[in-house]
Amino acid sequence: MKRTDQERIERELKRREKKTAVESRRVGNREDMDATPGGYIQALLDTLHYDKTTIYNAAGDDEILEIMMSMKEDLPENKWESVLRSAIRKTKVSEKDLAFDELKETLAQA
Repeated sequence: MKRTDQERIERELKRREKKTAVESRRVGNREDMDATPGGYIQALLDTLHYDKTTIYNAAGDDEILEIMMSMKEDLPENKWESVLRSAIRKTKVSEKDLAFDELKETLAQA
């Protein structure tokens, strides 16, 4: 085997190790999510699928439903809407009102 082949294999192994390390940190962060409004905003932001105009999984997504159920347990009711609005604002979608209505409906189901 040539030296260049060995170096290529070593680089590929390092990439895979780094990818698994980053993924494990990401999963660990989600599990150790803060029970603060900022923690829930970030968790929602990580879970939402969106483009410039629309949030696609605002209604009917199980992960979002789980986040909202734990949010209802950890935060007072007067913080819920501000968490939703902040997460929507950070997505920078143009249809904010529609997304808020869908998320609020999901929150009512939780």
